[in-house]
Amino acid sequence: MLRERLNTLRKLLFIAYLGLVALSFQLSIVIDSYAAGEEVNFSRYDEIMIVILIIWGIVLWNYKSCYSFRAESFFSIVRSASLASLIAFGIFIVVLFYAGYSELGKLLIGSFMLMSLLALNGLRLSVRGLLEYIRRRGFNFQTALIVGRGAMAKQFADRIIQHCQWGYRIIGFIDTTSGGKPNLWRYNDIPAIGAINDIPDIIKTRQVDLVVFAVENRELSEIDRAVAVCEEMGTRAAVITDLFPARIANKKVGEFFEFPVLFFDTTPQKSTALIIKSLFDRVAALGALFISMPILIFTALAIKIFSKGPILFKQERLGINGKKFTMYKFRTMAPEADKLKDSLKDQNEMDGPVFKIENDPRVTPLGQWLRKTSIDELPQLFNVVKGDMSLVGPRPPLSNEVKQYDHWQRRRLSMKPGITCLWQIGGRNNINFRKWMELDLKYIDNWSLWLDTKILAQTIPAVISRRGAR
Repeated sequence: MLRERLNTLRKLLFIAYLGLVALSFQLSIVIDSYAAGEEVNFSRYDEIMIVILIIWGIVLWNYKSCYSFRAESFFSIVRSASLASLIAFGIFIVVLFYAGYSELGKLLIGSFMLMSLLALNGLRLSVRGLLEYIRRRGFNFQTALIVGRGAMAKQFADRIIQHCQWGYRIIGFIDTTSGGKPNLWRYNDIPAIGAINDIPDIIKTRQVDLVVFAVENRELSEIDRAVAVCEEMGTRAAVITDLFPARIANKKVGEFFEFPVLFFDTTPQKSTALIIKSLFDRVAALGALFISMPILIFTALAIKIFSKGPILFKQERLGINGKKFTMYKFRTMAPEADKLKDSLKDQNEMDGPVFKIENDPRVTPLGQWLRKTSIDELPQLFNVVKGDMSLVGPRPPLSNEVKQYDHWQRRRLSMKPGITCLWQIGGRNNINFRKWMELDLKYIDNWSLWLDTKILAQTIPAVISRRGAR
């Protein structure tokens, strides 16, 4: 019965989705015609309407997230509808291009995209609100058994009780004892109604939509048979357990080569935002190279005229997860600089494995100016275009520096390195090594596109003021 209702709801939603898409396109025709001072003629776009219904129909029917509402957050509701709409719109644009529908104006396409996006999100949020309203009043609920009696089982029960809008009703706890009757106990007025061996009888005699195994690690071996029984009897089961407690990493259950696995990710996993970041990096780097081309040419000529040796300084650095790449900078030191480094180690002014001297004798007069203005960093834009670096991210270290890192400092390599970061705008060489590492990890743990935007905006004043530059 429940499955039939879900299928009916999905079909109704699918029809409503397509109806809103069609209505959005018709309203876009009206707006476009009104703006052009023409009479509205819907029949002129009949072929395109058919194409729209086919594309959106295929995408929306197969995008299963668009039909999920129970325990979904506001963000996940909006994200599923938005992604489905954008995918369909992308296919639509490609079809228009290859089919030669050149009569569609920018206003019509833009208004259609905006209205269809808002309409789908509006419908999903409305359905979510309606379902939550119904569930708070005791309807449209699913029943759950909780197997376990420890802190994890009780925390899960508290979460379900606190969020009645999710539509789950706990019918009882199952004691993990394997024989006899369980001890009589209750939690939050929810009773223990049986032992783990009683699960088959309870499923036979009561409505059980979900069996949740919230057990301690030591009890995992005791639930194997019970999970198999749920599978055999066609009852959905979920296992909640904290196998490996993590302080920093985000845990995510998924599949890896068809094996169920538990992933621990210490870096941002916002795949869409990271794709946008990567695309922006390359486009912005290409634009910056084009704009700064006169400076690049002038600097290259100046280095060639005033100092012997190559124009570019190439050095092997470590990128994401320790991947080696060649980083480019304008050469600011004498050609024999590496040979003199050992003799200057006693003058190092930075703590940790980093080597920095304020008045480094190896730096040429022109190199001093290039460093103060950060012009020596401009060739790294080529690294960004290649994909080795990002505009914003932890600075790429040397291999011998990483060998001296403490374990917690190595985590800064878990994200693609960048030209600027919190360290760059926070004082650069005026802060100590530990603070530098902490700023990089703060960036990784709090990363967002907005944070990148703020760092880029603050980098320009930091460079102009030459704060902490050497």
